[in-house]
Amino acid sequence: MAITIVKPSQYLDKKTILRVAAEVFSFLGEEFEVGVKFACENCIRGLNKQYRGKDEPTNVLSFNNEEHNKNGDIVICESFVEGEAKELKTAVSDLELLYLVHGMLHLAGFDHTKPGERVKMEKIEKAILNKIGLEINK
Repeated sequence: MAITIVKPSQYLDKKTILRVAAEVFSFLGEEFEVGVKFACENCIRGLNKQYRGKDEPTNVLSFNNEEHNKNGDIVICESFVEGEAKELKTAVSDLELLYLVHGMLHLAGFDHTKPGERVKMEKIEKAILNKIGLEINK
């Protein structure tokens, strides 16, 4: 598998992460190398400030490897996702899976800066999550 879990999740086991990643790769018709790290708010806030100029935490960040376009890393902030899950009344693990898919799609070149792109990306996320029996209304 092309997934490396750099720092594990409190809510997801490795088997589930690999299963979801396999669904993303199947949907895209290709595999690429992905590192996944579940980080604290201070860590993701620092990365968000450094790379996006936003001095605030966020739920997920994706970083492409400059040498191999689609290869890269995904950082998911567990404490931020915990807050979102509470607000949405959904499981933290479900939202973490959504953000894993979201991050992998970013690495594959999908974006959501324009309204049409957002709709397309959200449809793909939903289709992938539905294949594993997960439905998140966000």
